[in-house]
Amino acid sequence: MSAARAAAATGLRPLLPTLAAMAILLVVALAAASRATAGFRAWTTEEVRRLRVAEQPVALSELPVWASDGRERALWGGDPLARAWLVTFIYTRCPSACRSLGTEFQQLQAAMRSPDAAPGVRLASISFDRARDSPEALAAYALRYGADRAAWLVAAPASEAGLERLLAEAGVVVIGDGMGGYAHNAAIHVVVPPGRLVRIFAMDQHREALDFAARIAR
Repeated sequence: MSAARAAAATGLRPLLPTLAAMAILLVVALAAASRATAGFRAWTTEEVRRLRVAEQPVALSELPVWASDGRERALWGGDPLARAWLVTFIYTRCPSACRSLGTEFQQLQAAMRSPDAAPGVRLASISFDRARDSPEALAAYALRYGADRAAWLVAAPASEAGLERLLAEAGVVVIGDGMGGYAHNAAIHVVVPPGRLVRIFAMDQHREALDFAARIAR
């Protein structure tokens, strides 16, 4: 080895522990990024949530709810004819996303009445604002969008514990906006009895969500 090469190797020797530590940190960072992005296939937490549910459906606990007619019922096995639920999470005072979801469900309800529609698909708008969404407020929301009780359930969880459990199991995030409203996931969740979340669609994919649920129902 020449004197120059020997000197260079000697100069690098003190840096080797630092370089090794940097390499380890890089590997750890890449592994964490891979987990956070579902193998670099998604770049938002919502995209990651949808991918993970599609690959591994999530069990949901049975959920007692108060419906817009004031009656208590159980999801997801309370309707023996239901084979697939399309579920959105709302609060009735929402001025933006929840209105869009209500309009989309209105369109889906109309499509579900066609002669060639698959039976067994149900809609559910579940409020996470238990403090304000009384049965009367839920009934007003249902009336606003023409919800048919036989096809479209508008309800709120019967207990705060049930609500918190459902949001945690489904991975739904609800954050107060400081002005009396909420920021929350705006998506359509496909749930099959007795309570299994099998797919999540973006709110503008309501027809794709219905087609997917109809295939399950058939």
